[in-house]
Amino acid sequence: MAALTLAGTLAALATAAHAQQNPPLPAMPSTGGVSTLSSQPVALTEDQKRAVARAVAQAGRKVAVPPGVDARVGAELPASMELYMLPDVALADIPEAKPYRYTIVENRVVLVDPTNMRVVEVLEK
Repeated sequence: MAALTLAGTLAALATAAHAQQNPPLPAMPSTGGVSTLSSQPVALTEDQKRAVARAVAQAGRKVAVPPGVDARVGAELPASMELYMLPDVALADIPEAKPYRYTIVENRVVLVDPTNMRVVEVLEK
């Protein structure tokens, strides 16, 4: 019995010494999972907006949009709506737009935060 008590005491001392030499790392603040991008308008210049709209127009993608889609900044698009990556030519010149996807609604290019399906910018095509 004394051997078990001695073993337990030695284990406790070893654990305390290890904790003293290797203090625990500070806890990282929780992000609650994957964070969403801002649903505020994208900070693109007028030239960048025209370049994105031009690149999308040149890509010539045909987009089927369900009726009743609200394409204004801050609106949430249906989860079933298909979004597309911006053309490489636009992303090469405007890396700020990389996190966003696009669709076309009523002949306007709509930039969307794909993490929450919110419209962040509406561009004339």
